[in-house]
Amino acid sequence: MITFHQQADRLTLNLAAHAVSPFDAAFRRELTAAVERIEAAPPLQVVLAIDGGAASADHAGHAGHDGELDQLLALTPAQAADCMRTLADYNALLRRLDLLDKPLTATLSGAVEGHALGLALACHHRIALADASLALPQVHLGLAPVAGGLARAVRLSGLQAAMPLLIEGKTLSAAQALEAGLLHDVVADADALAGALTKQLAALPADGAAAGQPWDAKGYRPPGGALNSPALQTLLQVAPAMLRQRSRGHYPAPEAILCAMVEGLQVDFDNALLIESRYFCQCALGVVAKNLIRLGRIPAAPSARAEQFAATLRLAYLDELAQLRAEGLPAALLRHAAMAAGLAQLPPEEAAAPSGAAGATATDVVRARDRLLYAQALAALRGVDALLAGDHAQADRISVRDCGFPAHTGGALRFIATLGASQFAARAAQLGARFAPPPEWRELAE
Repeated sequence: MITFHQQADRLTLNLAAHAVSPFDAAFRRELTAAVERIEAAPPLQVVLAIDGGAASADHAGHAGHDGELDQLLALTPAQAADCMRTLADYNALLRRLDLLDKPLTATLSGAVEGHALGLALACHHRIALADASLALPQVHLGLAPVAGGLARAVRLSGLQAAMPLLIEGKTLSAAQALEAGLLHDVVADADALAGALTKQLAALPADGAAAGQPWDAKGYRPPGGALNSPALQTLLQVAPAMLRQRSRGHYPAPEAILCAMVEGLQVDFDNALLIESRYFCQCALGVVAKNLIRLGRIPAAPSARAEQFAATLRLAYLDELAQLRAEGLPAALLRHAAMAAGLAQLPPEEAAAPSGAAGATATDVVRARDRLLYAQALAALRGVDALLAGDHAQADRISVRDCGFPAHTGGALRFIATLGASQFAARAAQLGARFAPPPEWRELAE
């Protein structure tokens, strides 16, 4: 995974971004050996060259490789302490990089994301090629960035500037990352990068005095002001409400990330690492993260039958909307119900209606919400065997990707499985005879 190249006073370590994972025991062993070799070397320039390869259009691959995602899917509350110990060991390893007595420079190319970016942030100096991109997209999988990615990004960029990267999982261009304080330099190409490294080597003091991280220096203050500054106080008063409005309470990761950012700035760096680890484990143990991880890892299988399955679910949704309208429910209530469920936008004539559901009770909204969800879930039950040969994973992926079923549920069939057969059947009976599940539905839902 990690290869070495020694040339004069420069030691270069090469690794692929996708190989970086705190949960991969083999990678941890290789990184430990690499750190020990760096620590034992005489004062010189150490370069960590991280190759991110081409950017992926699917966020599922961004937050960790398949082995890590499998571990997170299997993680149980009983294993939370083991997860925390693994992260503590990895954090201690990266802290050794933070505290090296010799300068450590990261060079970044391609799409450097997730744990690979977290590792780069533990280096003292970061130079990227102009076409590189940086991201901490764990939020898209219902997770919080961990292994120092969150704590270091906040201390480098400041609380407000780090929000798009951490809470939204936004991908930054090299120029944007430079402006955010995550990079020290951006160069046009490999030749310019070599020149920048040579210039940097010539300027280094022999005793390694240029090493060290800003948050370990006496008198460090985060960019953008302290938490008690008027600007950040105003931001922190409105940010939680804005996040809840955006997620409708269905996605806990953004709020957990904000908490880790704020709480981490109130303590020393090592305790900030502990705080981010706790929020990561809290998210990873939740059902939303497990549902989102399952959906990103189901490969697409476009086919005529898949499109027919999607059309069946969309028709069920539109038919239920029409039925609700025929019963006299106002458009505003239907819009509110769909938003509360996390469903896709209503048809244009509904979406154009004013927000709010005047005259509607909370019970009306909940009932409409459940009817819209159950209509698609039942359609999925009826069609998964006939149209998708029983491929439940594809049924879930199609329901989210093509039909707007809420992603936090994991898909139309996962929605049933998460509720449990008894609870699903009881609620279906309350909604009326039209919502009676098909014969042998319990086997289909498993």
